Amino acid sequence: MADHVAAPAGEPALDPRAVSQIDETDWVRRAYRGGDPQLTVRAIATGLALGFVLSFANVYIGLKTGWFFSMALAACLSSFAIWRLLSSIGLVRSPLGLLETNCMQSTASSAAYATGNMVVGVFPAMLLLSVSPAAPAGVQPHWAAIAAWIACVAALGVTLAIPLKRQLINRERLAFPSGTAAAITLDALHRTAAAVRSRTRALALAIAAGAVLPVLRDLRGHQVIAESSKLFDWLPRISVGGASYAASDAGLVLDHSLLLAGAGVFVGLRTTLWMVVGGAVTAFALGPIGLTAMWTDALGHSVAATSRLGAAWAELGIWAGAPLLISYAVVALAGSWRAFVRTFARRARADDAGAGIEIPMAWFWAGFALSGGALVGLGRALFDIPIVLGCLAVAVSLVFGMVAARITGETDITPGGPMGKLTQLGFGMLRPQHPSTNLLTAAMTHASSVAAADLLNDLKSGYLLGADPRRQFVAQALGIAAGTAASVLAYFLLIPDAFALIAGDGRTPQFAAPGAHQFRAIAELLQYGLANLHPLHRTLVVAGAVAGLVIASIERLCPPRVARWLPSAAGLGLGLLLPLSTSVAMLIGAAIAAIAAARDRAAAERTVWPLAAGVLGGESLAGVVVALVNTVIR
Repeated sequence: MADHVAAPAGEPALDPRAVSQIDETDWVRRAYRGGDPQLTVRAIATGLALGFVLSFANVYIGLKTGWFFSMALAACLSSFAIWRLLSSIGLVRSPLGLLETNCMQSTASSAAYATGNMVVGVFPAMLLLSVSPAAPAGVQPHWAAIAAWIACVAALGVTLAIPLKRQLINRERLAFPSGTAAAITLDALHRTAAAVRSRTRALALAIAAGAVLPVLRDLRGHQVIAESSKLFDWLPRISVGGASYAASDAGLVLDHSLLLAGAGVFVGLRTTLWMVVGGAVTAFALGPIGLTAMWTDALGHSVAATSRLGAAWAELGIWAGAPLLISYAVVALAGSWRAFVRTFARRARADDAGAGIEIPMAWFWAGFALSGGALVGLGRALFDIPIVLGCLAVAVSLVFGMVAARITGETDITPGGPMGKLTQLGFGMLRPQHPSTNLLTAAMTHASSVAAADLLNDLKSGYLLGADPRRQFVAQALGIAAGTAASVLAYFLLIPDAFALIAGDGRTPQFAAPGAHQFRAIAELLQYGLANLHPLHRTLVVAGAVAGLVIASIERLCPPRVARWLPSAAGLGLGLLLPLSTSVAMLIGAAIAAIAAARDRAAAERTVWPLAAGVLGGESLAGVVVALVNTVIR
């Protein structure tokens, strides 16, 4: 084992930008700060508490928008403000140190990001598939089964990152942009506390503003404001089959939600613009066609392709949007084969600098065997997944986790969702007529890939700050417990039954849950086959798949300066299967952020991002509380 000397505790750490330029040997000698407090009780306790709260927020956001956000910035700013306040009033001797905050962030990020994906996608999809005349509200799995599955999948994802950390971060020095940004933010917070006062103030004001809205809008029997405004009904009316409809009947309204606008800030202008295009296609083109497209089903019933204009996003858009996203993912993943080969072809160098610091491979083998074996057993016992297919799913998760981690390091985009859809298709063909098999194996590959990439972003942040990777790994592993508890609790509070996800009585559902509807549509397609779908739905499946293939192929063939003008496949696909009002609200937020950045990028970074994070956190957390109150007073 090579000797190493940590940088003396208390001395200023190297700037993260400088650390990103040095090799592994110099990092051990100049940047590693093993003597600084890191994995302390107060850091973990803060991370668990913030992660529990932020996990609630992320589940709410995911059910509303289909997007899942890293809460690292919100956790860092909140923790920084809380501990500075406690220190200033004398309740604690000192605030959290730099590396303590980094460990806290790892715990909170794990809790908020690595565990909630399944309760905004796969499990709501299973609930929708269980709806029947005998069970109109659907049937939920037992909460303990969901909790056990989430915890084991998250543990598998965290374990998958171990063999990749040293190769991708230490040696290849991949960018991992989100992790790098987090390190720079943390470093700035602890170097110049005054510089962040405006950010924390903006965050606090935004949290308060966001929290007021659900109370005024959603509290049953005490609504002060409506869910939306019909601001676009001045547009020409839509004529279909002799009837006339206003724009609001097609879903074009102004949603009274700061959360959606805040989400648009993080998603970006290009993606949200194409989301609106996709939503407009569904509302104003597919919807009118669907109302008049009649078909006699196998039971002899004459049915239209959609029941009403406002439901076209769920009844028509899903059949175009989901195939578009899947076919695009197939081409994109095929085009990333070099990243896949590099992951397996690279060999460790002969030197062992930092070998006594890095996470031992023994931890990987133990974690992989325990979490993978537990998933195989749980799948068989709880969801009737054959052992052979369970083992195959664990192996696929290992491969997909490696690919997702490298792609995330190079592009900051984690293709967890597309990988989950591909797994669903593959296992659906291996075992047709069993939706739980393709859904739960998809959950495994999707969520474990996301967790692995998320840990590597955190490890990148820690590497740039000189943190001990073993302690950081333990911090993230501990976060799984808080995240699992919060995700399961939030799911059953927000989605007590399928009525929260189903449009009815001329209104959109409480939660659009686009991820759940994607998984549900694919499961139905695999279960019943194309022959049992409405002819218009079949046409949309083919059209969406072709569109995704065309967009992905052109992107890979044309130069970057041309590719940026092509449609955003993610935006167009999600726009097709989201309510148009959601896309419009997100576009408004993205446009405001783009205008602010164009005028003064530095000022926008100080204010717009904290404001967006604040309204996301404030409205989502207040929304959870209001949902709980509504459940109690139902």
